[in-house]
Amino acid sequence: MIENKDFSESISQKIKEIYDKVIRGELSLLDYELVPIFNELKDSLSTSNINNYSKTYIEACNLLDTKFEELKALLNSFDEEKQFKEYLESEPSDQEILYLFNNCWIKTFDLSILSYDFIEASKERLIHEKYTPIIIEHLKKEKSNDKFILELPKHKFTEKLLEFFESVKDKLPCSFYEIFDEDLDQIVLYQQFVYILHLLQLGKIQYQAETNTLYILGD
Repeated sequence: MIENKDFSESISQKIKEIYDKVIRGELSLLDYELVPIFNELKDSLSTSNINNYSKTYIEACNLLDTKFEELKALLNSFDEEKQFKEYLESEPSDQEILYLFNNCWIKTFDLSILSYDFIEASKERLIHEKYTPIIIEHLKKEKSNDKFILELPKHKFTEKLLEFFESVKDKLPCSFYEIFDEDLDQIVLYQQFVYILHLLQLGKIQYQAETNTLYILGD
């Protein structure tokens, strides 16, 4: 036994390569000898690497199970060939042989609306039908006397901002939502929200995300 050597990864890689070849049809496990893999596992196993080898041992056993399945399928095929030969030697009637082979044919799936003729006719209609092309026109700019709904107040923005700060600083600290009055309409609420953003940017108000709290530094 080789002490303190762990070949589990290389053995697992070898097993994976064998599986890949089997899937691609390049190899039949019936033609491949698995005893060297199990010998390699046995010879390199030690108390220091036994945990890693358990997974590799399962992979090797799965490979052996797959080989047994291939062998079973091969034996079954021999059995079927033998039965078919015995059937032919029994000199079945022409009617029996006809019935046997008729059941071997796969009937084609044919649905009228998906048939070749339907698809061909649909193609011809698409070729000959003419569609009015979509015309994209640029919108014309028009003047309007209506006031924009978010029109800036007449007072200077900075003055309005400081007025808002003076009106709410006594409420702080408080939650973000408590800073707004409940009876505000949407336009005023939007204006005050903009003021809050600017005050946060200027550092006059601080915000703690964990508690959703607005506060003044130093309070």
